[in-house]
Amino acid sequence: MNQHAMLVDVSRCIECKSCIVACKQENGLQTGDWWLRVWRKEQLKDHLVRYYNTQSCRHCVDPVCQAVCPVGSIQRGEDGRVIQDDAKCLGCHVCVTSCPHHGMKIMTNGKVGKCTLCSHRLARGKEPACAGVCPTNSRIYGGREELLREASKRMEELRMKGMHVHLEGGDKDQTMVMYLFVDTES
Repeated sequence: MNQHAMLVDVSRCIECKSCIVACKQENGLQTGDWWLRVWRKEQLKDHLVRYYNTQSCRHCVDPVCQAVCPVGSIQRGEDGRVIQDDAKCLGCHVCVTSCPHHGMKIMTNGKVGKCTLCSHRLARGKEPACAGVCPTNSRIYGGREELLREASKRMEELRMKGMHVHLEGGDKDQTMVMYLFVDTES
């Protein structure tokens, strides 16, 4: 069976924030709570370089958050999703400080929340809400192997334009949510 994944292509993000709104609405998040953010990054070289970096849980193969949770409220399912049980959460925030991707969020109730990849939508055969509303296909959901091929194709297209790119989460340090980044330091 082909494992599913999400590809986030930072080079295509236009900061429309449709993904943020869809996430909040689909998951019933209250004002002040969020599982997904888009950050504007700018660098001045011989010209202004602007890109948008999205931030949410990457659903790691070996999640640090799960290892450090003192009550076992974070588990990795057989499908690869890392799920956090709000009822078990003590609100100690150890997982928040341990996550290398800043995917765990302190919610307004003091507990921790995180992306579920819209597990309720996946159960109905639908894609996560953030991927479904992205107008530029910056966020796409599907079979992992298919997405790795798409990432490779996109990386080659960007390299042909003179950009330096890399993929995080594809091989080593594998994650269910993979990020295609344009390297701005080159």
